[in-house]
Formats: sequence, C-alpha cells, structure tokens
Amino acid sequence: MILDRESKNCSVIGEDLTLEGNVISKSDLLIEGVIQGNVSCSNLFVSRGGRILGDVSCDSVEVEGTVNGVITASRVDLKDGSVLEGDILSESLSIDHGATFTGAAKPVKSGPKPDLREAAE
Repeated sequence: MILDRESKNCSVIGEDLTLEGNVISKSDLLIEGVIQGNVSCSNLFVSRGGRILGDVSCDSVEVEGTVNGVITASRVDLKDGSVLEGDILSESLSIDHGATFTGAAKPVKSGPKPDLREAAE
C-alpha cells in the first residue's frame, strides 16, 4: 500500500512537522514527520523518517519508519528498516526481514476495533 500524496483522500504530515495530540482522520494518512499522540484513520503509511509516539487504530497500517505504541488494524505491514515498540492486534501481519519488532502480536478476528474517528463527526 503506497499512498498517493496528491490524492484528495490522503492527508500528509510533512517531514518538517511535529504534532502533539491525537490525530483523527476519515481519510488516509501519510506520516513523514512526528506525531506525539494517538492516530485513527482509514489507511496509514509511516514513511522512513516518520514517527508516531502513541497508539494507532486504522484499517491498514504500513510502517517504514518508527511507531512506539499499540497498533490495532485489520492488516499490518512492517517493512525493512521499520521499528515498532509495542503490541500488534491484527487479522493479518507481515514483517519484512530487517524490520525491528519489540512487543507481542495477537491475532484478532474481523469485527469492531477501537475507532477514534467517530469522535471527529
């Protein structure tokens, strides 16, 4: 899953940004900067320079950067060079050679997951 920066359905946190607080989006998110807070969105892509210091609740998550927190998603892909310190709750998990994962992976069946997006409505 590579998100298109130019898509109207994709919000970008640029590499020059550091956000403190929770981020809630109904669209996809591309993280190139730093978020210090929880993230809830449709699809999430954390680029090589991107960092999230908080929990993540999304439909799908692809990490090339760093996440320190619990990830809850239907699908999680940890790419080569990524770092995750925290647990994963997911139906599908892929960990590439070269990814660093410190935590526990717990399989979950499809169904409701924590969704902070409802608070955005």
